[in-house]
Amino acid sequence: MGGDAFPSTQRLSEEEYARKCEEIRQVLSKAEVSFGFPVEVADKAEVCKERGKDKPYGDVDVIIAVDDKENRPSIVDLVQNVVGIEGDKQLKNDTIYSFLSIERFQIDLMFCEQEHLEFLLAFESNNDFGALLGHLLTPLKLKWSNLGLVLKLETSKVSGVGTCKAEVALTSDVSEVCRFLGLPGYSLDGKTRMSTREMFEVLTRTKVFFTGDYDENYQVRERRKRRPVSDAFFNFLESKQGDLVEEEKNDEVEILFRNFRNNSIEYEEYIEIIGEHFNKKEEVIERFNLLKETGSRKAKPNPKFNFQILCSWCPGIDQNTVGKIMASVKSKNSGTGKADFEDWINQTEMEEIKLQVEKCRDSLVKI
Repeated sequence: MGGDAFPSTQRLSEEEYARKCEEIRQVLSKAEVSFGFPVEVADKAEVCKERGKDKPYGDVDVIIAVDDKENRPSIVDLVQNVVGIEGDKQLKNDTIYSFLSIERFQIDLMFCEQEHLEFLLAFESNNDFGALLGHLLTPLKLKWSNLGLVLKLETSKVSGVGTCKAEVALTSDVSEVCRFLGLPGYSLDGKTRMSTREMFEVLTRTKVFFTGDYDENYQVRERRKRRPVSDAFFNFLESKQGDLVEEEKNDEVEILFRNFRNNSIEYEEYIEIIGEHFNKKEEVIERFNLLKETGSRKAKPNPKFNFQILCSWCPGIDQNTVGKIMASVKSKNSGTGKADFEDWINQTEMEEIKLQVEKCRDSLVKI
């Protein structure tokens, strides 16, 4: 989805887009499957025209509910038989099948299970609305994804280990999401086409909008992606910059977010309160404790072979070079990651480990 899966893809006018949607609609209706087209921003044609694009649509996106994965390719064939396919080129990325019609229009068929159809139509609606909402959520350790609203868990960074991370899916109920974040229900109903100005008004009135998140550097960075709807949002933001005031809404969720941003609440307490709002407190605590245990376990050096032991085997060699020797030994025995290196240490005789160290040392140090 995005219209850039193939080179020389042709953009679609309003009329061409409507015609292709109708062709696909007839095919899928006869196939008796549930489906939908994510609604587009209401003023997309005007926004694209301002950017020098006379045709507003980069592709045709369709979300199709087919529980049995074995039946999905046959649905793709049905659509291709009607709209045609250019050069028999087809790409598959997870649940998305992409191909070019005979006019070189990109068609993206995204499959899902029946129970997820309504949510995904809401999630994909109004172009970059979801992406912009996601940017607002990032500093709050939340994520808006095709799983719904997600809480991001992470431990403090530990030297030599890094940060351990995990996620807890809070809810995919859009009504719950709207109440929690302060969004009007129509913004995620999967049916209402908002204008870019309406998107601006909606996002800047949520409980998660803080003006500092959209500074000049951020806007420059995002504009490099050359997405017309996002650009329109930033234009509105700049035009209203002097008028935007962060109103304290006296709402417990907004206060929670503000306190977290101001470091007035500990991270662990913050994620527990978030989890409690969705009856996921126990799951959040359990997952976070598991993360901490994992980090603690990784932080402990293997008593059989570690950096200090390696230093004792390399007298007269500076620690920087010893570090390179350790890195060389790891690269030869790590397999797919740190756990594999630990397994190698535990399962290998000490004499063999020493032999490996000597080979790596001799290749790095002239004796």
